[in-house]
Amino acid sequence: MRAIFKKDFMSAFHSFIGWLFIAIYWFFFSVYVSYYNFNGHYADLSTAVSVMQMILTILIPILCMRSFADERRQKTDQLLFTAPVSIGQIVAGKFFALAAIYSIPCAAACIVPPILSKYGDVSYPASYIAIFGMWFFGMACIAICIFASSLTENIVIAAVLSFAMLFVTYIIPGLEQVTSSSGTALGKFLEALSFRDRFDAFTGGTFSVTGTIYFLSVILLFLFLTTQVIQKRRYSVSKKTFSFGAYSTAMIVISIAAAVVVNLAVNQLPESVKTIDATTDKLYTLTDDTKNLVSTLDEDVTIYILTNSGNEDDTLEKTLAGYEDLSDHLKVEHVDPSEDPTFIKKYASDTSELYMNSMVVVSDKRYKIINASDLYGYSYTSDYSSYQIDSYDGEGQITAAIDYVTSDNMPTVYTLTGHGETDLATTFTDTLAKMNINVASLDLMQNDTVPDDAQAVIINAPTSDLSEDDLNKLEAYADQGGNLIMVTNYTAGQTLTNYDSLLGYYQIGVEDGVVLEDDTGRYYQYQAYLLPVIAQDDVTADITNNYVMSAFSQSLTIPDSEVDGYTITPLLTTSENAYIHTDVQDEAALERTDSESTGTYNVGVKSVKTNEDGSTSTAIVYSSLFIFDEQANAMVSGSNNSLFKGSVAAVTDSQDAVSIDAKTISNNYLTISAGTASRLTIIFTGIIPVVLIVLGIVIWVRRRHQ
Repeated sequence: MRAIFKKDFMSAFHSFIGWLFIAIYWFFFSVYVSYYNFNGHYADLSTAVSVMQMILTILIPILCMRSFADERRQKTDQLLFTAPVSIGQIVAGKFFALAAIYSIPCAAACIVPPILSKYGDVSYPASYIAIFGMWFFGMACIAICIFASSLTENIVIAAVLSFAMLFVTYIIPGLEQVTSSSGTALGKFLEALSFRDRFDAFTGGTFSVTGTIYFLSVILLFLFLTTQVIQKRRYSVSKKTFSFGAYSTAMIVISIAAAVVVNLAVNQLPESVKTIDATTDKLYTLTDDTKNLVSTLDEDVTIYILTNSGNEDDTLEKTLAGYEDLSDHLKVEHVDPSEDPTFIKKYASDTSELYMNSMVVVSDKRYKIINASDLYGYSYTSDYSSYQIDSYDGEGQITAAIDYVTSDNMPTVYTLTGHGETDLATTFTDTLAKMNINVASLDLMQNDTVPDDAQAVIINAPTSDLSEDDLNKLEAYADQGGNLIMVTNYTAGQTLTNYDSLLGYYQIGVEDGVVLEDDTGRYYQYQAYLLPVIAQDDVTADITNNYVMSAFSQSLTIPDSEVDGYTITPLLTTSENAYIHTDVQDEAALERTDSESTGTYNVGVKSVKTNEDGSTSTAIVYSSLFIFDEQANAMVSGSNNSLFKGSVAAVTDSQDAVSIDAKTISNNYLTISAGTASRLTIIFTGIIPVVLIVLGIVIWVRRRHQ
């Protein structure tokens, strides 16, 4: 086998075909790298590699067409048949020779990520997994092309037949869509032939175990079939017959069956085993909260997804597969709206806003619709010319829906209005929705009391004072065990006497002025952008990075000693080097004056009051009107939202509610100048391929004259 490997490998470079293949391969690969990475500024190779599939479908048949067809045409195959090696060794030697040639440019592609890393943060796992997928895909194509070459002595026919076979594997997803055969026997057969789906798995940020096993089984199967074809020819030459022996036919059937069985078995593995998530933000890995919720289901839940063949969202499909692996009580069913147009009308009267890949989560209690438009978050590109996906909320939406349709408890929270309160930002209202909390507005001018179903009332940074009547209603609500989440507002512009009285009901006071920090480790950029010390408490338990942004905060005062009937816990405090400043209009005037003493101040407090009837009323108070602000939350990677989630859970019956934050999709881009991009493009797409071709011609001409 070694001699055959050496002969075929060296002859490819002596005859110029090897140099030409590598040059053409590198040229097209470099074109895509130039377009997507050098000039498009993408920070990983996944996109460039993904579009190489069609190029390889054309190039590899040209590389492999001579492997057996030319031997047969020149009658040198008879020498192989009489060589002191087995047919299997002959086939393996030729395969490894072609594989070695193909591996050269694949290995060279591995130098690209380090080059790109000089201009930005590169996802090495995603890039190298994509290259590995491209390499393994090529190995499978080579095995198929060798088989095609063994069927004929005409190298052109071998190339055309090879291309036809590979092209069919490439267009399988399109055939499934045209025939609407997803889920049918025909669809499963077509899926078994699809190379593109397996290849795309590697370029999507995951290492696909099923794809690896599939390509390996294809390689072994077609190398075995090639061996059988050559065995048949050698047998036919010696016996003057064209019939297969029974042994060969049986082995062919057994080998095909074995390949099918192995792949079916691998496909039955849990999704967590079939794919290894290499994405930066673990897009396809379910959190422990989801696993705990779904694995303990004791009632049936069905997730219906509206889609048809060819329109599936691959990321969503991987997420749903992970859910199915967690519990026998949960199943996923695909519904094609074109085949069953009345299905969604059972759950929604207006279907005009429902997009493909929307879902309906159903239990015996209730159902919930998840619109596909809620699965992704979008933002403007850096030049504001278009939108780009920046987050994926599939797990968050699905887990919240499962919790909703199986929960026996649906708490209600009211947000107070009528006093210039700040509306909660979208991130925080989405968190309430994921916690399956009903949210309603409360105008005390229109209500004699706080509604009985209110588990908590949120008063978010009012700019005008409560009326005496409003104060009485809220205190009466607290006397009955009601709970409050309160935020103060330093920009109110007036003394909020009654609002301060409501705070005083919980033994909490507010000082005038804004708290500033002198400790550089406890503020962000400006001294008013506090990064307070976070106390250990159930409210703060979900904060994992030890940061909360509390910008332009006031000082919350609490009694120096214990007060009967009250348990008061500081949640957020400054360092001992903080001070209170009264003039924050001018950033140049933030320096501490001699009259401003330093100390430790509270900017977040929890107070639990025990009422006469034994009930308790909890108030969680924050002194920054930006505490529940989108921008402040983004500055600390979502920790303010975690604080909000913990605060709501502490004052409602939703302590066990599961709320999964959206996962950030890393859109890393390179910072590369136009001049540098041009130079790299010229080197990669021009100089290197030309050098390879010239070198090949020189070697070929020199050998011709020997």
